[in-house]
Amino acid sequence: MTGRTPAVSLLIAAFLLPALAWKAPAQDAKSLSIGTFHSPKGLGLCMEVWQENTSFDTFDIIADMFGVLNGSHIKPGIKATYCRDIILKHIEHDEYDLDLYAGPGVTAGYVRDINEPLSLVAGMTGSAGCRLYFDSRRVVVCLELGMDLAAEVNRNNRFRNVDLNIYKSGILHTFYPQVRLLWKL
Repeated sequence: MTGRTPAVSLLIAAFLLPALAWKAPAQDAKSLSIGTFHSPKGLGLCMEVWQENTSFDTFDIIADMFGVLNGSHIKPGIKATYCRDIILKHIEHDEYDLDLYAGPGVTAGYVRDINEPLSLVAGMTGSAGCRLYFDSRRVVVCLELGMDLAAEVNRNNRFRNVDLNIYKSGILHTFYPQVRLLWKL
């Protein structure tokens, strides 16, 4: 993959995802939350739209930090993720509320993998975690694990062909924690 065309295309798609979410049928205007994504996997922005009392959509735009945090690479990749999470259990307490959730989704990006250069990645994703609500449900902290089952396409300059592989980092980094800090609008 030469040039910046794949990265620019992904960036455009990443900005279209929130626009599509804005048009998604939601209960009311108070169902939208925005925030930040934090993990050893990457850093980014996230948005959440409640669809019903039992499910919500999560959109992430992540700077993929594979190899950047340990100093082996300088430039991060970029990845966009969409998940439909389903509330499995809701627990109410005096100071906070807690939800346990899990759900499937899709992911696409221009990221680095183990022993690979920057490559196009696309496939399925999944998440499972818990949400803590504070301050009358206006502040939300999500602690979760996520896995990407994706295909990776990169250019092999040595043999002058294109390689198709499994995105190994998406599977091997499943147990890296992910934290979302969200504010309800």
